[in-house]
Amino acid sequence: MKKIKLFSHTDLDGYGCNLIMKILFDNEADCENLNYDTVNERILEFINTEEYKEYELIYITDISVNEEVAKVIDDKVNNEKLNIMLLDHHPTALYLNKYEWVTVDIERDGEKTSGTRMLYDFCEEAIKIIANDGIINKNDFFNLIENIRKYDTWLWKEKYNDIKPKQLNDLFYLLGADRFIDNLLRGVRFATNVVDDFIEDNKLLLELQQEKIDKYISKKNKEIIQYNIDGYNVGVVFAEQFQSELGNKLSEMNPQYDLIVMIGDKTISYRTVKDNINCGEIAKLFGGGGHPKASGSQITVEDKNKYLDILFNKSC
Repeated sequence: MKKIKLFSHTDLDGYGCNLIMKILFDNEADCENLNYDTVNERILEFINTEEYKEYELIYITDISVNEEVAKVIDDKVNNEKLNIMLLDHHPTALYLNKYEWVTVDIERDGEKTSGTRMLYDFCEEAIKIIANDGIINKNDFFNLIENIRKYDTWLWKEKYNDIKPKQLNDLFYLLGADRFIDNLLRGVRFATNVVDDFIEDNKLLLELQQEKIDKYISKKNKEIIQYNIDGYNVGVVFAEQFQSELGNKLSEMNPQYDLIVMIGDKTISYRTVKDNINCGEIAKLFGGGGHPKASGSQITVEDKNKYLDILFNKSC
């Protein structure tokens, strides 16, 4: 029997939770990363097939379930003593705080928090133990966690003017999640400046990536389509790559739009730099969620088929 099951999101913050579990439990941690279009179905399957009985403790981090699934989990918690904890930081999940096994926090210590930071705080005593045993350098590990938090909350740009969190995220997508985590696991265990060393070792790769991003933003800025969504003046663009940076930059470059919407293959991303616009509430209209300035929703197979019907007009 494995000790820990982790369900987390598919972005840098979600995989930051994987990193913590791997540091603490190594091969005893079974990590599975889900998106908003799969999380409810997968968690429901996990419960209904009694797969949960294979684990001593279950975490859901940086992503939430809907009310239907929450009720199923709560029934197992109350009647079968299911040992589960949901930790999330997205405002659209605050209503789940009514359940004892849920903690949804937007801020901690006066700043926006993240899934990775919430899990770190929850596991801090266990982290202290392995730090005292010399397995990791606690201060260096915390610095890595904070860089992930600063990227996910966009504080790297809005407050700290620090490029390192963004560079970590660039490397996450350049190297792929598994290779990225493996590199950081080695760094955390054997180095004392894991973030600085990791970035320095990949300096050329990051420079080339930034050139690519800048060209992509310039290209997409010429392709924006003006559209009205629920009374908002929206700039819509079809974009598969660099959505966080692209959306933020396009919003800065085009103040006439309330927000920027980026349509990808599987997801729709919503971004704004305006304090009076809540992207999370807009995304919620389409089955998604997230933060006031950065949110997302999924594109279903049915949506794609409807689009194809319109695009190719079967009646022709």
